[in-house]
Amino acid sequence: MNIHEYEVGLHKNELDTPALLLDMDAVEHNIKTMADFAKNAGINLRPHAKIYKATPVFAWMQLRSGAIGLTVSKLSEAEILANGGIQDMLIANQVVGARKIQRLVNLAAWTRIKVAIDNLENASEISRMAVQRGVKVGALVEVNIGNDRCGVEPHQATLDFARKILEMPGLEFKGLMGYDGHLVFVQGMDERIKRSRQAYQVLIETKDLLIKSGIPVEIVSGSGSAMYKAASSVKGVTELQVGSYIFMDTTYRDNGGLEEYRCSLSILATVISRPDRANARNLAILDLGRKGIDNTLGLPEVKYPGGEIFSMPQEHSRLRFDPEKIHLNVGDKVELWVRDANGTFNLYDKVYALRGDIVEAVWDIPGRGQVT
Repeated sequence: MNIHEYEVGLHKNELDTPALLLDMDAVEHNIKTMADFAKNAGINLRPHAKIYKATPVFAWMQLRSGAIGLTVSKLSEAEILANGGIQDMLIANQVVGARKIQRLVNLAAWTRIKVAIDNLENASEISRMAVQRGVKVGALVEVNIGNDRCGVEPHQATLDFARKILEMPGLEFKGLMGYDGHLVFVQGMDERIKRSRQAYQVLIETKDLLIKSGIPVEIVSGSGSAMYKAASSVKGVTELQVGSYIFMDTTYRDNGGLEEYRCSLSILATVISRPDRANARNLAILDLGRKGIDNTLGLPEVKYPGGEIFSMPQEHSRLRFDPEKIHLNVGDKVELWVRDANGTFNLYDKVYALRGDIVEAVWDIPGRGQVT
């Protein structure tokens, strides 16, 4: 663990760059806004910790605001959160292979761990190793509600699958989960909401079939930040796996439907060159490239002082600006909004928590690089 006391209290412009910045007023607003929604809607929150790579401080913020537990994508993220004192987690992914399953059942000895399952051979191996370890692993059958990624087909196929899970010692059937990720960027909010509700209705129909067949279903889990309002409006969905709302990014902002949440994540960069050549009077080169900010979903916007990023190689950015309105010299700082929070947060070892422009805390990112 690195010690960052010397950075606490600094103005953000005193930081070495590139630096990952977090507006804590915006983060706290976002957490409260989602918690208030869930309380009023009568639905549980199980926020997705992949967005912040299992950094426990954010998990505890969400739990203290009413979340019932956390969702993760990776077994390693669950291990990190468990080491940070988190006891109730869902791995919303398949845990496959003897080495990973051994880690899973060891984790089940001291946490309430649940895992997504869609393959009977995998389920059987988890069952066998859980029995050997003397533990119970919670099982959610992942149902394909149209995302066409992982998942058992809905209705009868899921019923047949769940019956076999119930026969496996060491597994504790907890319910179902599904994800409508294929609808996140559907054009037209009304169409997006309609199709999301239809997808989760398939999940509820499947749940009802299991219940009619005598199989209790405690949990029906799903959704994400983009479509959480649509999912929560479908009667029978019990919990939301929302993640990106805590930080937001300009992609989600531009996609619509999340206007009450604030973008909080940015990157501070430094002007390292003002080329002295023809037609370069409006050009500044920054010390931030695509290795320091994910640009899969597009180039970042300039938060301050203005201008436009129009090119981003590996270690540089080209910033075009109006020299009549903006004056930039070598050594000046430029702040960019993050366009993809998931992809960018994972690139840094630490994040600077800001209150206004002052560093309030510096948090290591323990899940950074943990991909197993």
